Amino acid sequence: MDVIDRAVESGKQISGNMRLDCQTWADFEKEMTRKKVMMFGAGVASGYYFDRYGEQGILEGVIDNDSRKQGFRIDEFVPEAFGLKGGEKIISCGSLLDSYNPDETVVLITSINDYEIIGTQLSQNGFTNYFVLLIMEANERNGCERERDIQRDMDSLKTEFVKYCCQHERVDRRKLFFRAYGDYADHGKYITEALLKTGEDLDLVWSVHDLAVEVPQGVRKIYEGNWKRFIYEMETAGIWILDLTVPEYIIKRPEQLYIQTKHWASVTLKKFYLDAAFETEPEKIKIWEREKGLIDHIITGSAFDTASCRRGFGFEGEVLQYGSPRSDGLFWEEKNREKVYEYFAIEKERRVLLYAPTYRFNKELGKSAHESRNIGLEFQRLKGALERRFGGEWYILVRLHPSVATAFEKVEKPDFVIDASRYGDSQELVSASHILISDFSSIMFEAAFVKKPVFLFATDLEDYLSNEYELLLPYRELPFPVAESNEELERNMEEFDMDSYKEKVELFLKEYGVHEDGHASERVARFIVENILCGENL
Repeated sequence: MDVIDRAVESGKQISGNMRLDCQTWADFEKEMTRKKVMMFGAGVASGYYFDRYGEQGILEGVIDNDSRKQGFRIDEFVPEAFGLKGGEKIISCGSLLDSYNPDETVVLITSINDYEIIGTQLSQNGFTNYFVLLIMEANERNGCERERDIQRDMDSLKTEFVKYCCQHERVDRRKLFFRAYGDYADHGKYITEALLKTGEDLDLVWSVHDLAVEVPQGVRKIYEGNWKRFIYEMETAGIWILDLTVPEYIIKRPEQLYIQTKHWASVTLKKFYLDAAFETEPEKIKIWEREKGLIDHIITGSAFDTASCRRGFGFEGEVLQYGSPRSDGLFWEEKNREKVYEYFAIEKERRVLLYAPTYRFNKELGKSAHESRNIGLEFQRLKGALERRFGGEWYILVRLHPSVATAFEKVEKPDFVIDASRYGDSQELVSASHILISDFSSIMFEAAFVKKPVFLFATDLEDYLSNEYELLLPYRELPFPVAESNEELERNMEEFDMDSYKEKVELFLKEYGVHEDGHASERVARFIVENILCGENL
């Protein structure tokens, strides 16, 4: 069932307007041969137009009301437009129609959900000659006007295109394909910026969910939702740098190098992947068993990290124990504080605490389903403790795990509490903040790398230890004060001794072999450039 079938199942193709409800592709084709064709909508349904007409589908322009799409080419969002001349059209706002005569223009509305609103918008501007793709496609399917495989399996389409790329498109040794848990973020971000500083002629491609995300000059963005462009860029890149798994339909070619960065730093608290033994989820085991056969290198930050990655990934290949690239950002405190304070409109004299808890498993849906639970942090009480012990006036930034990032948006909160869950770079938040509170997130260690005070707050500690992840480290032996209640957290702050804390952290980092120095990304970039320039078999 595709997007059209699902819309028809919901009755969305019935507008109640007889003129619209009787529209057919044949009617539209009569108009398109004698008038300029304007497409309104750059979403998934636009692909049916390109799939149907190919190079014969000449477009005058493309319009979308979503400002995030405006200024980009239509083929950035619509896979079927990839490789076609029409795919080069730049998406504009509705004012584009001001330059056209309604009598000489036909508009194709491709939006599934908003075609009636768009129709009203067009009529108010004098454009009454418009057709609705959903209605025409539904009428054709119902009347079997055109023999067409409308049930083609998307996995089959992807597999076919992968094979085409492998047979006809060469691998570009100087193209690097990046994909991270967030958009432009994590280790890949810092490796990218280190590569840019080398001055090498490299094609740095980032797969993102939002093309409006800011990237440095010299970085090329592609929209992850465009499966055809995603496959093309990945199958033709000489190097993959990922903290996610490789999609199962992708074929890794012999001349491609895959560097797995994982999405934590030099120490992680919990067992993961193959080491986590999710017996109830054999599909997860299958994914990671495949992954370990694809990976060429894993970047780690310590001997402890290397050992845990060998178990978690089941990896026996070459580990690059260069440090944690994303942790390099922790060493740019002044720059990051200025950036974060400006972003959230925080006064310069204020101090900031970052509260960064992790998710919990959904006990009904299983370990693949994540949820955010309120573990009862009393913000007003915390603010008072901060002011008494550390002085100054405080803001509290709340950073939820990316998998539950929207959970705090509708929660009522005091003015001094700011939702920072959608901020792109968690390392910048850690660096800009003066103190960190977490529960079981490995972000706690990154604050410790630069000797920031870390407090642990977990009112559900026993439940977590019994029912969530198995830990790699004894929780109560961590160098951070642990609290299971707001009273205990308040007391830990009041009794906090910075010198004693730093001594404990130093001993901990030494025990686990952590030596972050702010230059890990440079070491990774040097490895990549030397491999490319030396012409080694990747």
